[in-house]
Amino acid sequence: MFTYFSTSRLEGAARFLWGLVLLTLPVTSFRYMPDFMGRTLIQPLAFYPLGLLIPVLLVLFWRARRIPLPANFNLLLAFLLFALIGSLLGALYAALPLRGAQYEERVLRGWLSLLIGLAFFFAAFWMNRSEKDLHNSLNWIYASLALTIAWSLVQAVAVNTSLIPRNLVNQIQLLFSVRPLLVRRISGFAYESAWLADQIVIFYLPWVFAAFFTGRRLFKQGWLEPVLIFLSLAVLVFTYSRGGLFSAALCLLAVFILMGRPLIRRARAWLARPLSAPGLWLRLGLLFAIVLTLVAAGAFLSRYEYFSNIWALGNQEDPLGYLVDIGAGQRLAYATAGYRVFAEQPLTGVGLGASGLYLLPKYPDWSVLIPEVARQLSPDSNLIPNTKSLYVRLLAETGLPGFWLFVVFFVSFLAIILRMHASGTPFLRFVAVAGLFGWFGIALRNLTQDSFTIPIMWVMLGMVVGLVPVSPRVFRPKGGEMNYR
Repeated sequence: MFTYFSTSRLEGAARFLWGLVLLTLPVTSFRYMPDFMGRTLIQPLAFYPLGLLIPVLLVLFWRARRIPLPANFNLLLAFLLFALIGSLLGALYAALPLRGAQYEERVLRGWLSLLIGLAFFFAAFWMNRSEKDLHNSLNWIYASLALTIAWSLVQAVAVNTSLIPRNLVNQIQLLFSVRPLLVRRISGFAYESAWLADQIVIFYLPWVFAAFFTGRRLFKQGWLEPVLIFLSLAVLVFTYSRGGLFSAALCLLAVFILMGRPLIRRARAWLARPLSAPGLWLRLGLLFAIVLTLVAAGAFLSRYEYFSNIWALGNQEDPLGYLVDIGAGQRLAYATAGYRVFAEQPLTGVGLGASGLYLLPKYPDWSVLIPEVARQLSPDSNLIPNTKSLYVRLLAETGLPGFWLFVVFFVSFLAIILRMHASGTPFLRFVAVAGLFGWFGIALRNLTQDSFTIPIMWVMLGMVVGLVPVSPRVFRPKGGEMNYR
C-alpha cells in the first residue's frame, strides 16, 4: 500500500491535478459550489482540483522535510500581519449590521477570499519550479485557451447570427454557470464579459504572445501562436469589454517599449526595404490585413452604444457627466465612497472585507440618480456594496500602511521580471515577457475589480516567482541546468 503512494506516484498525481486546475480556471461561477459562507458570484470550478492538490503537495513536502517559499514571501507576510492587526482593531469600532451582514461575518468572508487566492498562488509557485514544470503547465494552458476560444466563438455566432440556436447555447451555459447567456456580449465560461477579457489579457495572451515574441514555441507548428493571438483578440472584441481591449493595448505597448526594441528595429527594417526587394507583396498584404482588421473591429464595436459612447463627448458636457454617460459613473461613486471610508480610518482601515458595511452613507450626492447606485440605496435591496477597485479597497480596509505593504509586494514581482529579462538567459527572458504582460494586465485589472478570489491573478504571479532560480549566481549560468529547487 505504501508503494502505491510512493513519491513518484504522488508527484504524478500532483502534475495531473495541477493540469486540471489550469484546465478549469475559465469557469468562474460554477453552479455546484457549497454556500456555507453565503452565495457569491466568484465560485471557481478550479477550487475542486486545487482542494485535492494541496494535500498531495503537503505530503510531498513532509517527506522532503522542507517547504519552498517564494523569494518575496517576507513582503507578503508583512502585509498579512498588518491586515490581521487592522481586522482585530476594526472589531473595536465595528459598524452596525447592514442587511443582515455583521462585521465578524464580513471579515471572515474577506479573509477566506484572500486565503483562497493565496492557495492558488502557492500552488502555482510549487508546481512551476523548473523549465520542465512550465512546459507541462503550458500544455494545459494552451488546451484551456483552445476550449475558451471555441466556446466563446460559439457564443458569438449564437448572439450575432441565427446559425446556432441561442436557446441551445444558453442551456449548455447553464449546465455549469450560475448565469445564462448574455444579451449582446459573450462571457465564455466566465460569469461576465469583463471576467473573460481578464482571463485573455492576464493569463492566456501573456504566454502565447511571449512564445511568439521570443520565438520560443511550445509546439513545432509555427503558425499556432499567431493564430491563437488573433483568435484571442477576436474574442476580446466580441466581449465588448472596453477595459479588456484597453488593457490588451497597453500591455502590448509596455512589452514592446521595455523588451521589444530589437524586434521593433528588425520589423522597421523589414518594412522599410525598397519596393523592388523580395517580399513586397507580403509586406503590403500584412499592412492591408492589419488596417482592415482594425477598421472592421472598430465598425463592429461602434454598433454597441455602450462602446461607441466613449468618443461621443459633447462640447457642452462636463467630464463627470461624460463618465456617467459611458457607464463609469457608478464605479467612480464606489471609489469615492471607499476613499471616504479610508479618510476616517487612515492608519488601520476598517478591517479586511468590512468596507461594504460603511459605503452606503458615503456615496456622493451626484450618484444617487444612477440606476445601479439607486438600487443599492433602496430600502428593499439586500445588496452589500463594494468599492470595485482593489486599490481603494486596500486603503479602506487595511489603511495606508497595509496598502503600501501590498503595493511593495506587488511591485516586487516587476523587479523579479525585469531581472529575469536582464539575465540574458533565453528561458528567463521568455518568462519575463509573459510576466511583464501579465503584471501590467493585473495592475490595470485591479483598478476596476476588487476581489482577492480571482484565481488568474494569483496563478500568473505564482508561476512567475516560482521560476526564479534559488541563487542569484545562476541567472546567467556558465553551463548545465539552472537550480530552481
